[in-house]
Amino acid sequence: MAQEKIRFFSADSHVNEPPEAWERIPKSLRQHGPHFVQDPPGKKGLYMVFDGHEPDPVGMTFTAGVQAKGGKIIDVIENFTWADWPGPWDPAARIGDMDLDGVRTEVLYPSLSRNFYSLKGEETELQKAGLKAYNDWIIEYANTAPDRLVAVCLLSALDVEWSLKEMERCAKLGHKGALIPSGLPEGMCYADPGFEPLWTKAEDMDFPLHIHVNILQGVDRMRARLKNIAPVQQGRNSLQRGILEPLGLLTDLTFGGALQNHPRLRVVFAEYDLSWLVPYLNCMDSALRRARSETTVGAHGNALPSEIIKRQVYVTFQEDRAGILGAGAFDILDNVMWASDYPHGGATWPNSRDAVERQFTGMSDAVERQLTWDNAARFYGLA
Repeated sequence: MAQEKIRFFSADSHVNEPPEAWERIPKSLRQHGPHFVQDPPGKKGLYMVFDGHEPDPVGMTFTAGVQAKGGKIIDVIENFTWADWPGPWDPAARIGDMDLDGVRTEVLYPSLSRNFYSLKGEETELQKAGLKAYNDWIIEYANTAPDRLVAVCLLSALDVEWSLKEMERCAKLGHKGALIPSGLPEGMCYADPGFEPLWTKAEDMDFPLHIHVNILQGVDRMRARLKNIAPVQQGRNSLQRGILEPLGLLTDLTFGGALQNHPRLRVVFAEYDLSWLVPYLNCMDSALRRARSETTVGAHGNALPSEIIKRQVYVTFQEDRAGILGAGAFDILDNVMWASDYPHGGATWPNSRDAVERQFTGMSDAVERQLTWDNAARFYGLA
């Protein structure tokens, strides 16, 4: 691959937040978490802890490039120190890691901050304080290299009114969009009328909303991680996370009216890859055509799901050649953005050049550039 082509835009990378990210949380709330504990009862390694919740191993999110076999991941978790790898939490060191991997620009998603979405009920005030602290910390992080690092703020699904104000505040600070959880408590969904002000505000502000895999409101992140579970349950967990989760979300947003009624609202689905989207496009268009012919009850809208998705929905992928080909067949390549997932275990770092070359073999240079640079640069206003 020619050197001039090694200018990738990762539309889904992560930061690993250090302890100082939480110093802005009032002490009265912070005493319940987050705090860091070395070797908590029954565990080895450094863990992020909230009262009443499963501890989260810090080292688990520092495993890009680590061989997954032979207990290597567990070794990283049990022996982690912050000094081992500064790039995920130190922006100056991060730039060096990006250069090594051929990545020019990254959209930054959280790692440890995802634990705030496990909070609920009387913990809601701590959630909001933690999200606000992260939003302030991440924009300072990104502003060390604003032409290379893109910040996305975090919103709460438990307090929409608070989220509207936080979205306005963060837009003024320089954030390029906002994240909402990918799963909601039983009995809630994004078709609920209570979320209507969020869609309206995001559309009016032209502030894209982001949904990242496996950031579930009210569910402990570690409920099924590092556990000895049956292979069939492992398979079900993967199915739920990678296929059923985005299918359900997109159905709620499309058929629930959020996208249909707000045609300028843009939504990013991050780290789900692409292949699941192809049968969705085929099935849901057929379902809507059939519904229109069978009944006049309900507001089906004028646009087909495929038309809404092409207009408003964007999806990131890491390694999914079949998905790329499917997106081309449905003429939605403009909606697809490559990502490295640095520094997590499934990342293409530090071998993103090879990963990109494998996926685009036989395709034009123009398509490769479109998906690894042009689409994301245009979407985030950095073209």
